[in-house]
Amino acid sequence: MENQYATNRYFQLFKGILLILLAILVFMSPGGTMLAWAVYIGIGMIVAGIVIVVQGFLARGVLDNWGWRVFEGIIDIFFGFILMANPGVTAAVLPFVVGFWGAFYGILLFVDAFSDKVNRGMKIAFGILIFISSTIFMFNPLFAGLTLAIWFGTVLVFAGIYNVIASFSNS
Repeated sequence: MENQYATNRYFQLFKGILLILLAILVFMSPGGTMLAWAVYIGIGMIVAGIVIVVQGFLARGVLDNWGWRVFEGIIDIFFGFILMANPGVTAAVLPFVVGFWGAFYGILLFVDAFSDKVNRGMKIAFGILIFISSTIFMFNPLFAGLTLAIWFGTVLVFAGIYNVIASFSNS
């Protein structure tokens, strides 16, 4: 079981690093087109979702809430495919889609905090930060359009940092 647990930690570390790298890409290309962002972000979400699904199934014997991780991964894969299915339309609705994904992720993290005694405070704090920044992003599309790189990069950084820190924790 220890090997599965170590593998799960590496998957979570990989997910966190991937999210931070996506944030850096977003911060480095604020003038980039929304079309390109939709494709890159869609690919990143699909890869992260696959990693989470694998992590969830590997944690079946270790964690009681492994099903929520699988569900989270499926949601990431779903949103990744939505972003890539029609990049032109996606570019127009990207602030809402990404805001919804981030808000959902923040809620899952917050709810999951109550089944985790070791990381409870960290999950609550990052869940709230991700939810608030995503909600601002989602419900202010004009504002989000003007500051897309900053807001989306912020959501990715929060999610990435949480996953990197959590991969080194004891839970």
